[in-house]
Amino acid sequence: MDLDRLRYYTRWHGFANDRRYRAPADPWESILIDPTELAYHNQTLRLDRGIGRVEGGDWDVEGREPLRETAVYRSIRQRYVDSDAWEETPLYRRAEERFEAGERVRGYESLDEYRRVRCAYLDDLIRSIEEEGYRPNAEAQHEPASAKNEFETAYVHNLEPVVAIGCDGEVQLCEGFHRAAIASVLGLDRIPVNVLCRHEEWQAVRDRAAAGGSPTQGRSMSVDRRDHPDIRGLLSDADR
Repeated sequence: MDLDRLRYYTRWHGFANDRRYRAPADPWESILIDPTELAYHNQTLRLDRGIGRVEGGDWDVEGREPLRETAVYRSIRQRYVDSDAWEETPLYRRAEERFEAGERVRGYESLDEYRRVRCAYLDDLIRSIEEEGYRPNAEAQHEPASAKNEFETAYVHNLEPVVAIGCDGEVQLCEGFHRAAIASVLGLDRIPVNVLCRHEEWQAVRDRAAAGGSPTQGRSMSVDRRDHPDIRGLLSDADR
């Protein structure tokens, strides 16, 4: 991904949001969420169009898929909870199939390299998060699985897990599946995430909250969400 392109579009979204909304969010500012509450992922939103944007439409409904059915989540759970070998996980089997088809996986050229480097890295990451807790990337300065692998050193991996927030406030995972899945399986109560996109109806909820109104949510606008991680910072102590 082109870092300059990401920065350009992110600046543009920040500029436009500042003029359009009462409670625009800093595009680069992270929020804290409970990873165990992540139920869905969404792969329809492009990261190279910048983070921190606001969009309408049905992307939050039509694009979501169950997170716990992904190969990444199931594999992390098998590895940590059931102590299965990586070779027994769907993540490894999927990589094996792609290598057999002549593809590269995450920049690796062979299954042996994937097993020796990538799987060992995931074991270390699981162990690190379990023993030390989740540390933000800016503080942890995580080393990539392979410094020679352009995929592993891409700028996106220096962001926190990336999420989108739907019209009803539902937080959907977009990038950073491995770290988010590890945090969820380990039962961590909060991790920082970057917000790729907010639904325009959810932004309206933020604007009402900032104006002192009731932070109701969604198309029905009937559920109060004062405790939502994307709302709490907008409220005074008296409003919480």
